[in-house]
Amino acid sequence: MTIEREAVVVSKHGEPRGISVTQETLEPAGLALTVTGELDIAAAPALRDRLNAAIDARTHRVGIDLTAITFLDSVALATIVHAKQRLPEDGRMALAVDPSSYVMLVFQSGGLDRVLDVVETRDRAVELVLR
Repeated sequence: MTIEREAVVVSKHGEPRGISVTQETLEPAGLALTVTGELDIAAAPALRDRLNAAIDARTHRVGIDLTAITFLDSVALATIVHAKQRLPEDGRMALAVDPSSYVMLVFQSGGLDRVLDVVETRDRAVELVLR
């Protein structure tokens, strides 16, 4: 298991902004990401780049913990959906989302909670993708 911590987005003045991501390698061919902060149009490209690099490296099981996200916009949603579509046929993705959060409201409003595997905890998301 490999764990990396990285502040992903900083302002043009070098101040932390947006999100930070913790990445954990899961065997076999898996990845668990824990994202904190605001996942918006400014921060989504950093998540997209991380997901695309993992998928390009043949990662096909992805768990994303969004329980600490305080804001999520349509660009961030598109980033997640696009990554899901890029996974191979046998690929899996699960998202951990606090059921009482704004983020869950966004998922429910768009009907994405019915087409993506959305669960309450990071552990459950990891369990689903490693099955």
